[in-house]
Amino acid sequence: MSNMIHTLDESSEALLRVGQDAQRRVARFWDGFANFALRDNVLEVAVGLIVAAAFTKVVTSFVKDIIMPVISLLPFINHNLEEKFSVLKPGPNISEGYNTVAQALNDGAVVLAWG
Repeated sequence: MSNMIHTLDESSEALLRVGQDAQRRVARFWDGFANFALRDNVLEVAVGLIVAAAFTKVVTSFVKDIIMPVISLLPFINHNLEEKFSVLKPGPNISEGYNTVAQALNDGAVVLAWG
C-alpha cells in the first residue's frame, strides 16, 4: 500500500513539473511576441499599410471622378468610357452580343473592362 501512495506522489510531482514547464514556455512565447509586436519596424509597417490603403482610395476617386469626366469631353473619345469592354470568352447564353458589361457578367462571360 505504501508503494502505491509513493507512486501517486511521484505522479503528482511529475504533473506539477510538466505544468510549470508549460507555463514557463507560454510566458516566454508571449514575451517574445510582445517584443516583436512592439518594435518600431512593425508599427511603421502597420502605419504604412493604413496610409497606402487611404492613398489608393484617394487616387481611385480622383481618377474616376475628376480625370475620366474631363477625358470623356474630348471630341474624339466616346462619351461612355465606363462601358468599354472586350469579351474574352462569351457566356453560355449569348445570342447577338452584349450591350453592357453588367449584361456580359450576368451571362457568365469573361470580360476585360478597359473603360
